[in-house]
Amino acid sequence: MRAVTFDFYETLIHHRAGLGRSRSYLDYLAAAGLASDPWEHQVHYDVFEYYAAAYSPVLSPAAKKSFWAEFTRRLFERTGVRGPGSADFARHADAIRDLMGPSCFAIFDDAFPVLEKLKASGRRLAIVSDWQKGLAYFCEELGLAPYFEAIIVSAEVGFQKPDPRIFEAARARLQLPAEEILHVGDRVEDVEGARAAGFAAALLIRSGEPALNVVPALAGVPVVRNLLELLPLV
Repeated sequence: MRAVTFDFYETLIHHRAGLGRSRSYLDYLAAAGLASDPWEHQVHYDVFEYYAAAYSPVLSPAAKKSFWAEFTRRLFERTGVRGPGSADFARHADAIRDLMGPSCFAIFDDAFPVLEKLKASGRRLAIVSDWQKGLAYFCEELGLAPYFEAIIVSAEVGFQKPDPRIFEAARARLQLPAEEILHVGDRVEDVEGARAAGFAAALLIRSGEPALNVVPALAGVPVVRNLLELLPLV
């Protein structure tokens, strides 16, 4: 294989608290005595439109503080936050940054060693993720960006896994034949989409996680328990 593409969430990174951003956000509001509308998955996609358009890792500290205050305003408005102090967006901005920004995630211990080995061996690397706009900024602030030639995001290309077109977007960026690319991810949709696009695929089921039931999409697909087990496959 000349290239490897990676899913992002639960493949390279995980939520530090193990709750996910939406649950952590709702818990924060409750602790602050605030109420909100029921959470919708679309909220992330809506508010991160602004993140992708207005944020940059190179902003000054003052500009970042201003950005997160405005992000908080938009998030509170989108989720119908109400209660005492709900209009004091600046007061909540640091907490919302920590709950919604890249610092709420941690990188799996095996990620950097594997990326280093693959990069040193000449493999070309990309991320293919069902994610909101602005993932490249997350990768930059988490220290992942230097390893990847392309970061392909569903919200930016308009296709979600298992649609093979999100993988085709990665193939086009890498300018390699599909059969020379291996994709690894933690969901059946990763396998289905990658194989439909002509990629090789590996399913990541980390140690301690329950094995998936055998389904046709996984027939003949190698299962790895950590990213180090990926190395012999390339």
